[in-house]
Amino acid sequence: VKPTRPLALVAAFLVTGAVSYGGVQLWSHYGTPPGVPASAPLTPGILAAIILATALAFRSRLNAQREAVRRTLDGEPAPPILPGQRAPKPVDPLQAARAVMFAKASSMVGAIVSGVYAGYAVYLLSNLDIDVYRSRAVVCGITVLAVIAPLAAALFLEYVLRVPPSGPEDGLPKDGNKTSSPPRSGSGSVRNRPEGTYPVRRTGAG
Repeated sequence: VKPTRPLALVAAFLVTGAVSYGGVQLWSHYGTPPGVPASAPLTPGILAAIILATALAFRSRLNAQREAVRRTLDGEPAPPILPGQRAPKPVDPLQAARAVMFAKASSMVGAIVSGVYAGYAVYLLSNLDIDVYRSRAVVCGITVLAVIAPLAAALFLEYVLRVPPSGPEDGLPKDGNKTSSPPRSGSGSVRNRPEGTYPVRRTGAG
């Protein structure tokens, strides 16, 4: 799964904003534009809290898992588990994949929703002399700013769950020469990646 591109989010925001502006302008020819609930900014805030909590939980589990792998490869003893504590559980790949898809969907939905409210706010700028429209414009503006929170949290969740890069240069020192020291017994082949040391199974002869 490729990471979300900021350009795609900006394009979704602009396109949705233009459609929203045109739709509200057309609506105004046949009647009063729709109202905006005062609680509109609350929903993005709640969603941002959920996404951020998910990202922090995954980051904590991944850090514990990487630390356990490092201790195993270095031959260090595992720290004692205190009463009430649990041993770190490996992150389920399927659960992580679902979280990534949730983050990608949340960021795109956030861009679309912010575009809808931004288009409506732009339309209301020409009617600020009317109290009702002025209050709606304020709510729309606050909502657009509030949607930035879940969008940023979703991008952070994707960053936490990113897959470390791999390639033919893995396992090589900075000078490009193969390491002469053999891998530790029982640890299998190891790739040194920017995020830490990850054990990797290799298939075939070698």
